[in-house]
Amino acid sequence: MKRKHIILLFLISILIMWILFSRFSRVTIRQLDDLGTVKITINFYIQVEQEGIEDKIKLSSERPGTEIIKNLIWIDDTTLEILAMEKALPKGFNTELKVGPLKTSIPGLYKLVKVNFSAEISPFLTGMSSIAASTGPIELDFSTPIKIQDLRKGLVADFDYVLRERYLIDENGKVFKDCSSFELVPKEPLVPGKQYEVKFDGLLSNYTDGASKTAFHRIFTVADVPKVVRTQPQDSERDVKLYDQVLVEFDEDMKEVDIEIEKMSGDIKLEGKTAAFKPHTVFVPNTTYRVRVTGKSTFGEAMAPYSFEFTTVDMGDKWWVEINLRPIQKVTVFRGNKIVKSMIASAGLPDEENRTPRGFFTLKDRGEYFWTERIQEGGLYWVRITDNYLIHSVPRDKDNEIIEEEFKKLGIPASHGCVRLKDEDAKWFYETVPSGTLVIIHD
Repeated sequence: MKRKHIILLFLISILIMWILFSRFSRVTIRQLDDLGTVKITINFYIQVEQEGIEDKIKLSSERPGTEIIKNLIWIDDTTLEILAMEKALPKGFNTELKVGPLKTSIPGLYKLVKVNFSAEISPFLTGMSSIAASTGPIELDFSTPIKIQDLRKGLVADFDYVLRERYLIDENGKVFKDCSSFELVPKEPLVPGKQYEVKFDGLLSNYTDGASKTAFHRIFTVADVPKVVRTQPQDSERDVKLYDQVLVEFDEDMKEVDIEIEKMSGDIKLEGKTAAFKPHTVFVPNTTYRVRVTGKSTFGEAMAPYSFEFTTVDMGDKWWVEINLRPIQKVTVFRGNKIVKSMIASAGLPDEENRTPRGFFTLKDRGEYFWTERIQEGGLYWVRITDNYLIHSVPRDKDNEIIEEEFKKLGIPASHGCVRLKDEDAKWFYETVPSGTLVIIHD
């Protein structure tokens, strides 16, 4: 039993020595210049495989988004020199170097190296917000991580503020406190259009214990409050079409805009100074809609809420039709401002060749049956919208039997451009809705 213990201890000792030797290398790190170029020399004490080593050297910064450039030089079979530098400011963050695993001349033995370092960069201001919102923040960016207590001692502004570090989020959702970037948050809103000063005079210390005398004097302007300069429809406009985008134009580029229309849902698209509200459904005839607009400019300045209204066209007792191509696709028949019938439908596939046309049309001629040789499909109870685009029943085959596969597609895009309905709905539409009726098709 004693002999077994001795053998086991011997094997464990060999394993520990094997692991230690795999990680034992002499690493020296020296900074070459003020730009943060670092020379890392690794002596592996044993010949290692050089082929493909580029993929086995990983340099990663603690700061998300920091790119590190490197260059490799073999001094001899056992010594590797790595030149590394953070590509752009800010620099001087903790950087991790991982090398390996590298094959050695001893079978089964691999070399691994892991080391951390930081370049020493002189701290100085690299940028400050030139325009800021009245509520801030005013951003201060530095060349390297600095100690916030040093910044607090010498920072002076002509308004009361709170100084705080900025935070970044990496691709894994981890939060990183970026001590090279700070925010001045006014305790009270600043005056739009007015200029303010920020000054510093004192010592700034970086995180490698380097300190230097630093001074700066910068001026920033508070952004103007964005204003609405034009709307479409205009305020109090009457006889507005039953379907159209609502457009709002501003006097400056906007970062975010919200457009609320009573009893309407829709999608908002923002491009520069123009925001568009695209309704999900048609407007109700002879109805006044109130619109409320809010938003922020690209500088983060919030606008005062803006309201306007418009009134849609009066359809009286006229028939009209909405073909809504949003999921689930529907045909809705109105008379005046009342819904007569709503029916599930299938319109054209989204490609250009089969796309159902959007816009305003009037119903034309009609018939009880058609057959299209090109696609080997027919249909019942057709009513022409425009050109060869029809409203009709579920497609038939050459034996006038319903194509079951096509029937199952009702509610989603499926046709060659026509609008399909169930047989009973197509028959009702054919017999009920008169020619000359307005048809509005939208998505």
